[in-house]
Amino acid sequence: MKILGKTFLPILVPVVFLLVAGVFRPLETAAAAQADHARVIVYYFHGNYRCPTCKKIERLSHETVVDNFKKELSKGELIYRVVNVEEPGNRHFVDDFGLFTKSLVLVEERDGKTVRHKNLSKIWVLIRDEKAFKDYVKEEVTAFMKQAGIEKADARGK
Repeated sequence: MKILGKTFLPILVPVVFLLVAGVFRPLETAAAAQADHARVIVYYFHGNYRCPTCKKIERLSHETVVDNFKKELSKGELIYRVVNVEEPGNRHFVDDFGLFTKSLVLVEERDGKTVRHKNLSKIWVLIRDEKAFKDYVKEEVTAFMKQAGIEKADARGK
């Protein structure tokens, strides 16, 4: 026992001191880094009535995000959500983002709080041209993520 004490005591005392003194805090460091970590949410907002054009906007938006941002989705850097603003508890989105019709909105969150948002209003103009619609959504999401400090995986060389 005395041999173990002589061997481990010189190592154990500094480690305990650092933990108690608060110098070595890997768990807090990881939590702090994650708290500052940005994520972008692509919201498609709709109401109870859903016309064919509204369903097409949802379909094309979803296809664009899933086809172009697989790595960001898998890492949680990007999230796609469909929200019915007429359901209880979702009405606040109308006020939060100034919604007046079905909308595709990009939201940057940090530490669970909205930092900024952008309503992609050109979706209504481009809906008749699927390629132009998808190109617009892809470009806007890419630019929005870049402003949030999240580069598209292709741009990172991954």
